[in-house]
Amino acid sequence: MKKINWILIGILLLSLVPMLTGCDIVENTGVVPTSGLTRVKPEGNLAGAVEVPWNLSGDVMPVPPYGSIDIPGSDTASKLIVNQPNGSVKVTLTGVMSGLVPNTEYTVYLANAYVPDKWYPGLFTSTVQPFTFITDEYGSGSWHINLRDSDFVNGAGTYTLSVWIVAKVVNKTILISDNFEVVVD
Repeated sequence: MKKINWILIGILLLSLVPMLTGCDIVENTGVVPTSGLTRVKPEGNLAGAVEVPWNLSGDVMPVPPYGSIDIPGSDTASKLIVNQPNGSVKVTLTGVMSGLVPNTEYTVYLANAYVPDKWYPGLFTSTVQPFTFITDEYGSGSWHINLRDSDFVNGAGTYTLSVWIVAKVVNKTILISDNFEVVVD
């Protein structure tokens, strides 16, 4: 039980970072249709973290095949925290996963922006390959990745990304984040 309490305390503290740094969340008004596009890096290159919502796969992709093994509640129990620190690391992604199947391996895909009810948009870049994490006996797990300049092969600009969580044993997507923007200068 102590492990879960520390995770919840960490999530709470991370949720306060945007308020303390003055990070703004900007809704999408651009070309990519999405229910919750957020811009992670605010004007003025200030560091700040935001929480990006998860969706059950069947809520945003064609059913079937998506939605066949979704776990109701895992989308709200899990957290995706995106931060753009000032320094050599341009973007950090942290997944604090919960409500999943205990003792199970999952694969994380960093993907391009998706259009709802279309198909998987492909990996964001070949420099960031899919990786796995394993849940504990409570169905919780975490993962973290740092992105550097070299991961943004088109150089400076605004990139729209999404994160996909796949149940490895059946190779089915169960969670898909909202699209989110990161700014690389």
